[in-house]
Amino acid sequence: MNSVLQALLHAPPLRNYFLGDRHNRFLCPRRTPMRHRTTDAEAKAACLACDLDEIYSATFSGERTPYSPAKFLYSWWQHATNLASYEQQDAHEFFISILDHIHENIKDDQHKSHEQGDGDCCIAHRVFSGILRSDVTCTNCGFSSTTFEPCMDISLDLDPGHNNCLGVANPKPHVRNGERSAAGMSSKVSTLMRCLERFTRAERLDAEQKYFCERCKERQESLKQMSIRRLPLVSCFHIKRFEHSTVKKMSRKVDHSLQFPFSLDMTPYLSSSILRSRYGNRIFPSEACDSEAVSELPSEFEIFAVITHSGKLDAGHYVTYLRLNNQWYRCDDAWVTRVDEHTVRSSQAYMLFYVQKTLYYKACERGAAV
Repeated sequence: MNSVLQALLHAPPLRNYFLGDRHNRFLCPRRTPMRHRTTDAEAKAACLACDLDEIYSATFSGERTPYSPAKFLYSWWQHATNLASYEQQDAHEFFISILDHIHENIKDDQHKSHEQGDGDCCIAHRVFSGILRSDVTCTNCGFSSTTFEPCMDISLDLDPGHNNCLGVANPKPHVRNGERSAAGMSSKVSTLMRCLERFTRAERLDAEQKYFCERCKERQESLKQMSIRRLPLVSCFHIKRFEHSTVKKMSRKVDHSLQFPFSLDMTPYLSSSILRSRYGNRIFPSEACDSEAVSELPSEFEIFAVITHSGKLDAGHYVTYLRLNNQWYRCDDAWVTRVDEHTVRSSQAYMLFYVQKTLYYKACERGAAV
């Protein structure tokens, strides 16, 4: 919970929303102050957005004493009863649960959406929601079926077969394609770029997944390709480090390294780019629609938070690295220490948070002014 809250508290668009008094906990009609809740019914009716607003106020009040979000945890338990226990839980699952319940709580009539998944119905969706495009193409006749799906984050598989790579870190890393690699390190180290390339690569669906082709009028083998139709203000990448195999009847954690850039250009993974590489310069109606969808938002992002996991599959510890004014800080519960870039790059990344570059530098300018 602490690791995810640190990332949410320092997400520039979300922080500006709450510190800008866009959701006032004292005026919210759902508001029952945490300290005044006496019954379970009151707790269930509580607004998580109000609770988050209270945490923002406490965190940015200038008070040096660590803030304990124990009341927030209890309030969240009332919303997510399946996770209300003292057992080990997953940071990614907590992140999705928080956004889902903020979405349920905040109904801003001025920004309600008539089109499902366009990310404008609440602050959680306006900040984190993007749209994925899925194209399934019949290998027999070439007919394509396209669907769109809203997403709050993107889960990425690590490169297969690279779990046992070893390397020696070099104190003088060099930059290649926006990602730093260490001289002498195995080329089999996973990178965020390769994970994204794999995510957007066309894959052949197996025999059990044959889809019904509308043109052939029967089930056919097909190719499926994912791409990003619309980017969010904040992109969250979840790295699948926990593997569960029903065939081998075993679970394990993937511990190998992941290299990731601090500056990320998402252009190669957009639907418009994928379609152009597939069809060349020919113009199709669907391509024009995708070009319009991505023209609204820039495709260049800057990293501002990394959540790491240390330990094993059934037990471990989460730590967040925050990038504030180009300086990195390690947030380990109540302990915050300054660290260098090498420490962040060598960490075992589990969740990566990127914000649009223009928003990141605006936040830096405000921080410098303060």
